[in-house]
Amino acid sequence: MALYSIENDTCLGISHSGAVNVESEGFVELSDEEVAKVVDLIRKEGTSDIEELRLEEAYPDIYEKLREAYYEMAYNAEELHWLWEGYNNGYFEYDTDELMAYCAENCGFNFEYNEEDYIEDGELDEDTLEYDKMDAFNEWLDDYVNGLDDKDVKDFFYNHMNAGLDLDDIAYEVAIPENIIKMAEKKD
Repeated sequence: MALYSIENDTCLGISHSGAVNVESEGFVELSDEEVAKVVDLIRKEGTSDIEELRLEEAYPDIYEKLREAYYEMAYNAEELHWLWEGYNNGYFEYDTDELMAYCAENCGFNFEYNEEDYIEDGELDEDTLEYDKMDAFNEWLDDYVNGLDDKDVKDFFYNHMNAGLDLDDIAYEVAIPENIIKMAEKKD
């Protein structure tokens, strides 16, 4: 079994600044036997277009592996896009105090301050202290989530920021991986 690189470019619609595209990359795992079948089919039919090859009819198991890989790749890219849109535009509804406490306990958030800086007329200015703490947390949170890998950012958004998505109609197009097309174009 070998991994073959695949790519997808999906237009999610048009915004005020133009088309919103999501590019994604992934891999599909195929056996040497499966690759040989696809290479032979490309050579026989003289095309690498998946529809013209009638790959779904000729080799439904191979087609299904490709379809699943393309779907998963496109789904993950679109999911990440909308999660980041939700985060960056403040669409997630969560308890900030709970999130701050969780992050202080589990993620490394630490607000250090000098109490003297918040003394006004002999009393602690709790409002200013709370405002500065919230400001520091929001700045820390941006740095923290931007430093996470895709899997961890999904986990954090879903489990700690109450993100919710309902993704339907994921757009993707199944294709033959470029490396397999190149194999078919080589003369033996």
